[in-house]
Amino acid sequence: MYNVRNMKKMIIFAVCCMAISANAGTSLPEGDGSDGMTERIDYYNSQAYRANERGDKAEAAKNFMLYLEEPAKRGMSQAQQDSLYQADKRVYDQAALNAIYLYFSVNDMDGVLKALPYGRRVQIEQKAKPWEMTNNGITNVYVSGIEAAKAKGMNDLYIELLKEAVVRCPRNMSFTDQLTEYYKKNYANNMAGAQADLDKMISAHPDCPDAWYIKGTLYFDLQRNNSEARSCFSKAIAINEYYAYACAGMGNTYIEDINILRRQGQFKLVFTASNQQVKQSVYKKELAEAQTYFFNARTYYEMARELMPDNYSLWGEPLLLCYKMLNMQDKYDQLNKEMNEE
Repeated sequence: MYNVRNMKKMIIFAVCCMAISANAGTSLPEGDGSDGMTERIDYYNSQAYRANERGDKAEAAKNFMLYLEEPAKRGMSQAQQDSLYQADKRVYDQAALNAIYLYFSVNDMDGVLKALPYGRRVQIEQKAKPWEMTNNGITNVYVSGIEAAKAKGMNDLYIELLKEAVVRCPRNMSFTDQLTEYYKKNYANNMAGAQADLDKMISAHPDCPDAWYIKGTLYFDLQRNNSEARSCFSKAIAINEYYAYACAGMGNTYIEDINILRRQGQFKLVFTASNQQVKQSVYKKELAEAQTYFFNARTYYEMARELMPDNYSLWGEPLLLCYKMLNMQDKYDQLNKEMNEE
């Protein structure tokens, strides 16, 4: 599982990515019937930046929210509001991101929830490379919204936001892990229900590898259905070949295949050193069969290692086991030394 779960760290990183900077609004296109309303609307945006510069985060958040809400309060039609938003989309989007961040920073969860609809409509181009975790202003919207929904006991919104975050923030394993744990906790005895729910998500977003990863993890963790888990992990990798967690998941299924066969009475000599000298022919036959699983596992663990070389908790110990069982002593010694130096 992903080992970076500290929400505050994510917030700090997201803020660095979205840096609040003063932006002036622009007027509505001529002929929309605004009658000069935008001057007052833009005033709130300017006041918000001034308050932020003074360090008054609560006042800044309030003014950003007024800026976002004022068109509707002024009686503008939906068409006029849409026109205003499109004319000043970048400014309105930044105001929404700022409002959510500032409300969250002063622990105003009601404020976060009030600004959330404006934040969810923001569209930001994902600049993260296929192997990088997405972390930007959109990430902050979902971190803040999810925490606010949990704090207010709004479970339906919490799950809705988690699913949306998994789709919109690819490879952000904090969201993926949270959604996985939700299914484990609430669908432990209803695997079909969990899979049906995920199938809807996959149908709506077929290019989302994280949904396939979650589905594979549930097959593996709840049912030890390694064949189905491999099918799901392979689909995640087919969508994004840089998905290290899916690669490690594939490796785990082959190791678990061995564990299942051991519990069924196979490979007795392979893992019992005292008998190896007694029945060499049987031992060699068992070892050769076991090594096919370790070879497959090793292939995927090495892929995960290449993609995330510093994440030893993801692939380290099982890869050491593979090297040991495949008699790759040099690689075993090298990796063991590397891990012990960390």
